[in-house]
Amino acid sequence: MATSRRRWALIALVARRMLLREGRRGAGRAASAVLWTAAALAIAGVAATLLGVRSVGPPLVAGMAALVAVGLACARHLMPAVAVAVFGTGLGCAALITVLGVTSGFERELVGRLSKVGGHVTLTEYGLDFDEYPQVVARWGPDPRVLAVSPFAFSTAAVVPLQKDGPEDRSNATGVEGHGQEDMSGETHVRPIDRNAPVIALIKGVEPQLAAALPGTVAMLRAGDLRAIRPGDVRHGPAIALGSRLADRLGVKVGDSVRLVVPAELDGTAAAMTRPPRHGEYEVVDLLDTGVGDYDASLALVHLSAAQALFFAERRVSGVEFALREPDSASAFAQELVRSMGDGFRATTWEQQGEDVLAGLRQIRAAVSLVLGLLEVVAATALLASLLLLVRRKREEIAALMSLGADSRAIFAIFEAVGVFAGVLGTLIGVGLGLAFGWMVAVFRYPLDPEVYPVDHLPFALSWIDLAGPAMAALIICALASGPVALVASRLPLLAGLGRA
Repeated sequence: MATSRRRWALIALVARRMLLREGRRGAGRAASAVLWTAAALAIAGVAATLLGVRSVGPPLVAGMAALVAVGLACARHLMPAVAVAVFGTGLGCAALITVLGVTSGFERELVGRLSKVGGHVTLTEYGLDFDEYPQVVARWGPDPRVLAVSPFAFSTAAVVPLQKDGPEDRSNATGVEGHGQEDMSGETHVRPIDRNAPVIALIKGVEPQLAAALPGTVAMLRAGDLRAIRPGDVRHGPAIALGSRLADRLGVKVGDSVRLVVPAELDGTAAAMTRPPRHGEYEVVDLLDTGVGDYDASLALVHLSAAQALFFAERRVSGVEFALREPDSASAFAQELVRSMGDGFRATTWEQQGEDVLAGLRQIRAAVSLVLGLLEVVAATALLASLLLLVRRKREEIAALMSLGADSRAIFAIFEAVGVFAGVLGTLIGVGLGLAFGWMVAVFRYPLDPEVYPVDHLPFALSWIDLAGPAMAALIICALASGPVALVASRLPLLAGLGRA
């Protein structure tokens, strides 16, 4: 046992000696100055980002300077034949970790925001008579798997901004059916703003007390008080919270009023064609910032009772949404929910609601991971060439080891250890750079165009699989690449090496 331990210690010592640069040749003052300058620039870029400089310059400078500093450090301490391979392995590993963290961040943001607006499971009923929602809330609310249960009413409506020239007319503020005639006496006058056209929006009615328990719902409101979305009464009109981009399109702000217009239900009769649409006036009490551009541009929240009066003129809902403590159990919970409710009900999960987006994102993740994974293969090819050159330059040392009693297995183990050590160094460099780059992405929150992307910033969320996958791949590829070279070194003839010496 002791002999085997000494044998492996000797192999590790010789491998490390072959990997490291001898002395400090090539590490002159100019290289040292560049190294310390790059390190200083990297620190300065990180400090500027932490101080809140909203420019892409500091993180870009920090990233490039970090790469230069790491590259110079490799060239200063490692054999030239191996330094390039180690740096390439680290660069490929870092790029893969960063991309996986960004794609995981996109997926996590989308999942969180989809569940924020629609819950993890949504229960609906076929037809238009979902009026037993109080029993659903009472039945599933106490379930330990359920975090929150919230009924909702949903409809599309035209949102018309209103301009006040006098005391506000509340005659139609409760959302009942009718045209709502303007006061012609001159004392009160409410009219649409001429400079803004109506905007079609998605109006969602919620019960504030129940919806407040949904994860992220309160955080969508800038003021953070869901209770401000009140129903209408004799003293106040109903309230509404508009998406921030929707409010910008309408040209309204908190304290202004808007009119919601819902088309009349068409029942196939001639009377339906002349039936006036339902409409009501709502006071804007808050703005929504969901982080999803489409929602911010088209979503509005009102009180459930006000929505029921405006949409249906009766007490029914469009569905009930559930927030679960374990989102991954949504499919099993949805199946149990449908079985317990019986025929006529269906349940959809957050995965089904965002299936197209998530599937596309995962395909992009797989394709980008494959392409960036080739960087590690290229680095392994460089390691293969570097080790072949190292074998050629160390033939005398190999022959000397053989003459001292080292067999072919020991020579194989030495050069295999050189490749593994190079892989370990490259992996450590890659993990460090990947974590640093990901941290910079998370801190900087690079803004994205909400017209193009589903989120408003570049997210970053790293799981242990995203970190361990590239690291293990780099180690395995380097170990496999060094195997053939180690085999060549173990079969070198002793006399040929001694003859060169």
